[in-house]
Amino acid sequence: MSSISTPDQRVSPSLAIIGGGLAGISAAESALRSGFQVTLFERSRVLGGRAGSLFEPNTGQWIDNGQHVALSCCTELLRLNQRLGLTGFFEQKKTIPFARIDGKRGQLAPAGWLPNRWQFLPAFLTFPFLSLKERFTTGLLLRELGNPKKTNVKVNVKTPESGTFAQWLENKKVSANAIEQFWTPLIFSTLSESIEYVSFDAVQHIVRESFPAGSQAMTFYIPTVPLRTIYHETVAEQLRNRGVELNFLKRVKRFYWTLPADSDFQSDAPQPYASPKIRALELADSSCRSFDYYLLAAPLPQFQEIMSNSALETYTEQLALERFEPASITTIHLWFNRRLLPAKLSHSALLGGPGQFLFCPRRDENNNNNNQQNNKCIYHTVVISASHRLLAEHEFTSRGSLGLAERVVEQLRNTFASSFQKETTQLLFHRVTTHFEAVFSPNPSVYLARPESETPFSNLVLAGDWTQTKLPATLESAVRSGQHAVQILKKIDSLD
Repeated sequence: MSSISTPDQRVSPSLAIIGGGLAGISAAESALRSGFQVTLFERSRVLGGRAGSLFEPNTGQWIDNGQHVALSCCTELLRLNQRLGLTGFFEQKKTIPFARIDGKRGQLAPAGWLPNRWQFLPAFLTFPFLSLKERFTTGLLLRELGNPKKTNVKVNVKTPESGTFAQWLENKKVSANAIEQFWTPLIFSTLSESIEYVSFDAVQHIVRESFPAGSQAMTFYIPTVPLRTIYHETVAEQLRNRGVELNFLKRVKRFYWTLPADSDFQSDAPQPYASPKIRALELADSSCRSFDYYLLAAPLPQFQEIMSNSALETYTEQLALERFEPASITTIHLWFNRRLLPAKLSHSALLGGPGQFLFCPRRDENNNNNNQQNNKCIYHTVVISASHRLLAEHEFTSRGSLGLAERVVEQLRNTFASSFQKETTQLLFHRVTTHFEAVFSPNPSVYLARPESETPFSNLVLAGDWTQTKLPATLESAVRSGQHAVQILKKIDSLD
């Protein structure tokens, strides 16, 4: 694997990255800058992981499996996009429009002439879905959540409900209307979970990173091309050009590892001098490859599979991974013959129905197919986060998805009545997709007690939004986990 060294030249350490999602991409880019020789193994045909696209044959388009939007508080994600030449694929929006099912409108927009901490004050004072008292109270609660000096709700792992955001709202005597019109939509859209289950700490982090920083944190970055173009095609070209060896359709089956002499890895007793080491990895085709270091940036189910095949159940049992509960995100893809939103708007929060966010960004696609209908279709997506809490079981089936799409279209018809007044407004086609393991539920028993990147092995680290990043399961969390894992390996290598 490694080159032959000379007395005057140190060999660059070799690194195997397992997983080509955002964590793996971030790790590969960071490892290159840190001087590693990088080989990446991805079990599918594409990079990007959950930030990916599906081909829709009826329209000849690539559609995204969920709308992945970044905020300017996602600093490491935006820096990674810049280093990989991806910033041109996003449009920036500083306003969050709201549209309720009864046709009422509102928006949250920062006032740039005010200091960052106060930029959303005018928007809250005029927010039409809350009473004057509720606006004032909501603003004070956001200020309290955004204050790092405030103490958190005490979390009891044995009784997870003791650390939920719902309990905090109850203690603060927040009105039912404020919860329904503001707090619930905020938590659903950012954390894909209901207030009854979500950790107080997760909500506090979201608020601290966003509202107090004003427009510097709340600018939206919305993709204008399919995610496949961004995080597969462009990223793959960039990584290859920089020397990364990309291996697609290569599933890592197991690790081969060894113990130092006179050590017992199965023992529960602390062994500060016993450091087992990964010697090689085996692929599904039974071929083996050996590297100096290994970075496992796979989703949680794949991580468990590899550990089990490697006879490392003792290690995984210590992590108590059964605490993790997957959270689903459902996307209703709609093609109308005209835009439902004004040309200047590309998104809107929705209130009063199953749909939570409507997106209609300007898509810049190079379409070389012969489907003439595609020129007449305007692509919209409606996102339902935490659909595992909100939808009935039958709505996830093919037949039930038709009824769900009809419900969402009816919600849009009532919300944007003026766009449907013209008889020419027609739904041409629809599709419903659900990612059942889109994120993990940030409940109190998991959010602050996730596995660390370090492992018992001297040359293996973990990455992924399910590791301890102290962030919710977001693209930013995945990116930071990859960078953090590389920093650990860099420190280990410097000591060798």
